[in-house]
Amino acid sequence: MKSKRELANFRIIPTEFHSEGQLLRGDFLVPEGDGPFLGICKFHGLPGSPDQVHGIASRLAEAGFLVLTFDFRGFRRSDGYFSLAREVKDAKNAISHLIESDYSINNWVGVYGASYGGAVAVLAAVRDNRISVVCLRAPVYDTLTFARSPYIQPAVEDLLQNSPDEMHGLSDPDIRKEILERMVEDSKKLNPIREVSSIAPRPLLIIAGDADEDIDLVWVRRFFELAKEPKEMVVIEGADHKLTDPKAFEKTVESVVTWFKHQSQSKSK
Repeated sequence: MKSKRELANFRIIPTEFHSEGQLLRGDFLVPEGDGPFLGICKFHGLPGSPDQVHGIASRLAEAGFLVLTFDFRGFRRSDGYFSLAREVKDAKNAISHLIESDYSINNWVGVYGASYGGAVAVLAAVRDNRISVVCLRAPVYDTLTFARSPYIQPAVEDLLQNSPDEMHGLSDPDIRKEILERMVEDSKKLNPIREVSSIAPRPLLIIAGDADEDIDLVWVRRFFELAKEPKEMVVIEGADHKLTDPKAFEKTVESVVTWFKHQSQSKSK
């Protein structure tokens, strides 16, 4: 796990909002200054880190962006149970919460999605033209293949053994079965590999690591090819899925922050 940096240039303000009657909890990372600020909504993976504040989110806030981090339905502090379809709806409601906040400039919204959150970012952007730019890191590019993967069951068992509080309902066999079955069914209708081309003409950045054992770089490149311009792809040497190598982490953060700053400056011209 990456060490936490001292938080000096922004405030962390707990927040919550509703999505289809379920309460979702998260935090605003508010930069120094009077604001309002250009906002970025961060979508975590499956299950993602329990610490959604430190790391890339904090570095974006230090760069002057308002960042909304939160737990999707079924994870950690939020209510309900996970499903892909619910996450897409949660994403839309998170964007609304960001735009409607007193901290936000509401005519520009970026999204950053990592791993499974990358899939959600694509699906959300296609359905929500309020999203201005999309950044994906190590994205799940094919949700159906992912849902049918033989690695899902071992991952669930690992969560049950080591982090049972990270994802709601897994300890109940009936709920766990429903979650896994719905994951497949939702993915038949909601699959980023079929929809990534529809993000254009909004800018897209895809970042991948050449040491990622969870997300196949060859397929990420094919996924990138399906996207339309404007688009960029950055491959980080030595980056695994969790960015455990400090140098790879720093290169990734630099790429993300630099790209978002460039996109925001282009918007202001």
